[in-house]
Amino acid sequence: MLFNSVFFIILFLPLSLIGWFFLQRLETPVFAKVFLVGMSFWFYGYYNVSYLWILIFSMFMNYIFSILFDRVKGLGGRKVLLFVSVAGNLGLLFYFKYFNFFIDNCNYFIHTDIVIERIALPLGISFFTFQQLSYIVDLYWKKTMHYKWWDYACYISFFPQLVAGPIVHHSDFCPQLLARQNRRVKAENLYDGFSLFILGLAKKVLLADTLAIVVNAEYANIRILDAAAAWATIICFTLELYFDFSGYCDMARGIGKMFGFSLPENFNSPLMATSVRDFWRRWHMTLTAFFTSYIYIPLGGNRKGTPRKLVNLMIVFAVSGLWHGANWTFVVWGLLNGLAIVWENLFPKLRFKWEWVNRVFTFGFTVIAFSIFRSDNLQDALLLLKKLFTGGWNNMLFGISNVLQIPENYVLRQGLQALLPSAMNLMYLGTLLLPMVISVLLIRGKRAEVWIEEKGRSTFGLCVLASLFVWSFVSLSRVSTFLYFNF
Repeated sequence: MLFNSVFFIILFLPLSLIGWFFLQRLETPVFAKVFLVGMSFWFYGYYNVSYLWILIFSMFMNYIFSILFDRVKGLGGRKVLLFVSVAGNLGLLFYFKYFNFFIDNCNYFIHTDIVIERIALPLGISFFTFQQLSYIVDLYWKKTMHYKWWDYACYISFFPQLVAGPIVHHSDFCPQLLARQNRRVKAENLYDGFSLFILGLAKKVLLADTLAIVVNAEYANIRILDAAAAWATIICFTLELYFDFSGYCDMARGIGKMFGFSLPENFNSPLMATSVRDFWRRWHMTLTAFFTSYIYIPLGGNRKGTPRKLVNLMIVFAVSGLWHGANWTFVVWGLLNGLAIVWENLFPKLRFKWEWVNRVFTFGFTVIAFSIFRSDNLQDALLLLKKLFTGGWNNMLFGISNVLQIPENYVLRQGLQALLPSAMNLMYLGTLLLPMVISVLLIRGKRAEVWIEEKGRSTFGLCVLASLFVWSFVSLSRVSTFLYFNF
């Protein structure tokens, strides 16, 4: 089920909130938790119920492991249990996400001829697997307690963050679930949460989905791009990805706030970063925190000298690339980021004295790296990189903007077509540049929650939010999904 759907906004979300707070009025909160888990299962299995059985199996498997960790006291037994539980989770993830990739590479590199049916990728399997791995590992180290089933089920399946994050740590969510004060409905939480949801919805529907029209069309036509069109395309993709994913996280955090939960922030103006290392402190922060806590630090972190630290960083970024998808483009993207981080660690003083120049170079690296991330294969990625620097100029910038035949410019299109057809190309170019300019202003502006606190509760803020909601709601007829559903 999509947040940006009429069914979710009109029926599912209100029904979920009403049922949750109504059942919280009962003496025991277990009925509300059962209801929330049931609604989350409905949300997850809405389009494909077979995915739901995979989620349920994963949850039961890990809950059994948690029971065993609660009962096994000996160190040897706990180590065996840790190995089995980690292997079980990674095995499930490998089968559904990477098995086809593994077979394809076996067929290519060692010339086997293995033919298997393509395995469907369950939504959000990387997200709920990583959440459960963090819980299992912390149980092994005795950093957390064994939770009752319905508490654990709420934590893993809570629908706002289930399929695309943010990756919520059990130490953040479970204490809030158990806190009695969160059982009462609060008007402030409902207003601020819905305001955050609206801002996220507008990011997704009005900006990301508009930019996606250009990105999808031109990544299918890389061979005909000139340099200017190629640069415009990859910049549009970086902006699309940012507003798509940060918009989703704003919606997720807004819904969580309506239910009384504070979900972790996942973005902190990452496209304003002044270095690649700074970028990864700001981009997908919950994933960065997971890799730091459960891969980088266990490998030794920076405690075993500089060479080992740099190797650890490369391992983390290789895993990060592979986590995003079963394609060599993701691996190369991860390794490029790892090499950039290694370079910055080796030469920390090799920087420009003007911060805006550092921002420009960091943004340029990020855009180029994401161009590989978006490519279907390495051949397309290399061709696109070639176009960026040797593509010349053949007016394709007007050609790529002509795909933006959207409802917002319909009246202007019809008027120009009748009165001044020679100006059509300029109108389309303006339609392309406008969302890019708005994107830059938003990137440089205040974070959504800061804006809500300062202006969102005023009459002006209410008018802005109402306008954005109506505009976004009317635009929901467009076919779209969230990019990170694929990861």
